[in-house]
Amino acid sequence: MRMRRIIFTLLILALIPASLALSDYQKGVLDGLNRGWFMAQKYCQAQASGDPTAYNQAVPGYNAWISEIFGQNESLKVRPISRIPQIQPFFIHETWRLPVHEMDASWNRTFPTQFPEPDAFGLVYGWPAETYYGVGPALDWLRA
Repeated sequence: MRMRRIIFTLLILALIPASLALSDYQKGVLDGLNRGWFMAQKYCQAQASGDPTAYNQAVPGYNAWISEIFGQNESLKVRPISRIPQIQPFFIHETWRLPVHEMDASWNRTFPTQFPEPDAFGLVYGWPAETYYGVGPALDWLRA
């Protein structure tokens, strides 16, 4: 029994180097993923810090590598960042009714709706209320 374990362990250890060898295609894919990940990290750092110099310095090297592999395909090349846009705060109108907990009703926050009320025929701007509430502002251009 002990001899089987030793043979099995030696067999596994002999197969490990063979499984670690990558083909040229696999090496190319891995290199592409590494370079793309590097550029993504530089881009995120530029967005977070507001300073795009590190990203802009990495762009020529990346574009040279792309040209070496794919030729002069401009659609694959990245462009330097000229300025970082200011991030606008994300705002949601509180028109949703949150669920009511039976124990303490702590999540029952009801706010007045921002949507127009249907008329006597159940229409909002000539559309059935359920249609208007489903696609709402997308239909507003039809009213104009």
